Amino acid sequence: MSMPEEPKKPSSASGSSENTEAVAQPSGTPPSAPQSTDRSAGATTTDKPVPGEATAKEAAPPAEQKASVSTTPPPKPATPKPAAPAAKKPAGPTYNDISDDPIIKRLKAQFGEAVQEAVELLGDQIIRLKRDQAHEILRFLRDDAEAQFDFLTDLTAVHYPEKEQQFEIVYHLYSFPRNVRLRVKVAVADGESVESVTDLWSTANWMEREVYDLFGVHFDHHPDLRRILLPPDWSGHPLRKEHYLEYQENDWVRRHLEIRQVHPETDLTGKYEMTEFVRANR
Repeated sequence: MSMPEEPKKPSSASGSSENTEAVAQPSGTPPSAPQSTDRSAGATTTDKPVPGEATAKEAAPPAEQKASVSTTPPPKPATPKPAAPAAKKPAGPTYNDISDDPIIKRLKAQFGEAVQEAVELLGDQIIRLKRDQAHEILRFLRDDAEAQFDFLTDLTAVHYPEKEQQFEIVYHLYSFPRNVRLRVKVAVADGESVESVTDLWSTANWMEREVYDLFGVHFDHHPDLRRILLPPDWSGHPLRKEHYLEYQENDWVRRHLEIRQVHPETDLTGKYEMTEFVRANR
């Protein structure tokens, strides 16, 4: 009597062996590294290291290599380059001789050495005259048909204590018909006077008074030469270089102003302004 046959186990669709199982992976994903299972510890480890990671042995340099690196001296710093030489300062404005100017030629031909200097600076013409002939030359500059300096725009003075002729009277002339300017300078010693030009230009009246008030220069034949900015009995001339800059009591202040001495420990913050003492004495 024959025995019945055992039924055969159905094979997998892919035809793989009995001990391996096919694992489906998503499209575009690289296959993972095979894993080994540590049955004793129950931990799973990979057979191959992940790319880009170094093991502890590879990361740590040998002891000999460490010693050689530590004994290598650091590189010397680069020597700094020398600084470039400073650029030269541009030359300042210079005075240019204008003796060839037609009007200057006429002045020198008529008044000779009374015209001491004729120069040009930054487009401005400047002449220096002797004090005793200044009024006559200024009249010529006003009345001459070619000069026609019919307007006095300014009259002032400058103090040079180190010079023998300490003061310099400066006239700024302007010609309306020709649209030309001319600066005229006259040197005056301390104590000397200069002829007034109020008879040539009426604008000189108050300007000469101002120079007299602040510099102490006298103008002969001025119609009303008196102080114009300071009180008539003021002492000194403030624009002289030797005049004091800081406050000082003088005769005028003591005679005209009631200045009281303030105690050094007086509170000046203003918080006691409305005290009875202040009310009684203000």
